Parts: sequence; C-alpha cells; structure tokens
Amino acid sequence: MSLRRLPYPCVVGIVLGGVVLGAGLVGPGRARAGLITLTVVGGATATDGSTVVADPLAQESLSGTTLTQLGSPLMFDPTGAVGITVRLQNTSDQEIAFPDVLPGVSVLTGVNGITGYTSKLNVAAGGASGKSGAAGTDGAISRTVIDLTDSMFAVSSPVVGSHGGGGGALTGVADNWIGLTGASGSELAAYLANLHLAPGQWVDIPDFVRIIAFQRVTDGAHLGFGFDLPTFSFGGITVTCGAWTGTFSEAGDVTLPPPPPPVSSLPEPGSVPLWFTGLGALALCGRRFVPRH
Repeated sequence: MSLRRLPYPCVVGIVLGGVVLGAGLVGPGRARAGLITLTVVGGATATDGSTVVADPLAQESLSGTTLTQLGSPLMFDPTGAVGITVRLQNTSDQEIAFPDVLPGVSVLTGVNGITGYTSKLNVAAGGASGKSGAAGTDGAISRTVIDLTDSMFAVSSPVVGSHGGGGGALTGVADNWIGLTGASGSELAAYLANLHLAPGQWVDIPDFVRIIAFQRVTDGAHLGFGFDLPTFSFGGITVTCGAWTGTFSEAGDVTLPPPPPPVSSLPEPGSVPLWFTGLGALALCGRRFVPRH
C-alpha cells in the first residue's frame, strides 16, 4: 500500500497488524461509517513516563452523559503554555476523506479532588464548517470559576472563512485552574484538507489543542482535560472521532541543570543563545501560569 504525496508538511503513517474495527458491518444500502481515534504524541507525558498516550476507551465522547474515563490516563503537570500534538488514526474499514473546510476542535476541562468543593466540568464544542461557501460557526466558550484570586477567562480560536472556530474551556476552583483552546478548522486544514486515510493510516497534527492556563496548588487536586473533532460527513461516509481525555495529577520530575562551564570556556558576550534566558524564566514559573491578553 502506498500513500499519495502530500503538498504540506505533516507526518503520515500506517500501523501494520493493528486492529481494524467494524469489518463486515457495511452492506448494500447501508450508510457507511468511519471512526477516528486520537492519541497524544507530543506536549504531555503520562505518569508512567509514556510520551505516546492513547485513550483507554477509543469511542468515548465529550458528552457529560457518556464521559466515563475522565481520570485515566494520569499525566504530569505542564510547566508552561504548551501545544499538544495529536495523532488521528483511521481505525475503521473505510477509507476516510477530509473536506477542504473543517470544523473546529471541541475541548473539555475539569477540576476535582478538592475538599469542600464538588467536581466541576466544562465542555466547549468546536464550531461547524459552513456549507456552500457560508461562514463557519464560532466555537463555544464554557467557563466555571469559584474562589479564584486571579481573573481567568476561556479563549476560543477564531473562525476563518468557512472553517469552524475551535472551542475554549476553562475550569477554576480554589486557585486550581486549567484552560484549553481547540484548533480552528483553518489550522486543521493545513494537515487534513482533502487528505485520504486508508484503514490503519494516521496523521500527526501539532497544536491540536493548546493549554493556555494551568495552576495546581492543592495536593490531591486533579485537573482534567479532553478534546475531539466533531462528527462530519463527506464522500458518503459519516466520520465519528472518539474523544481523548486525561488528568493532570502530579508534578513531573525536576531535573537540575548541569553545572556552569569553566570561565575559560564561556562564549563571547552577545553569543549566548536567547533560549538560555528563556529556560531560566521557565524554571522560575513552577506549576503556575496564566494567559496573557
């Protein structure tokens, strides 16, 4: 099997020997269905050290009535605003084709495990793409804040042309907070527009969602997050995307920087890379950061 050459920079692959779902279920006269699963492959690390993290329940939904796996997998806290790279894999027995205009990403945030407070959850749907050249729909915004010292806001990503906007969710309880913004359809289009994925093939998308605010100051507090791509139909196939959810539950291991080099080996003034200063600033941030407007 070969992949067609793509005109834009992205990572595409095929998993050999993987499980293909739904084989034999499509017959004459039946509507065809496609299934996409999501895997985190960059920007977050599970507490077991894994950097490639699948969702335990591939067909989970961000709907509050069917969300059953929030809390697993457990993840190390982020140390700054970060984009999450996500792998979309076709796990159905149908080739999936993506349209040239796309919906935005839906997102979820939640806070639980704080004594004296009930669990709070926010879900913000991605905006739909416009039909026949119509403008796309704004992504939803969902926000809950209780007993916060700072003012915190949910931020969505904008509509561009007929592409939908990404959802924005923020949950904050007793100075523990998490904010998440989904990619817009326009951002997804750079990787997905007119792409065909055969069964088992996948594509990696940087900044599928962005963590824009995070603080966990209470021991035992769990800050949940999740995302999916809204269901869409194209080429006679209705494509459903299983949601990915996880929970930030503890600080990651802090690695001390190496000792400074001898004075004789220091670079000339003006030649120190700018990122060195940035790393120092990041080290001072700890587990707290807020969005800048």
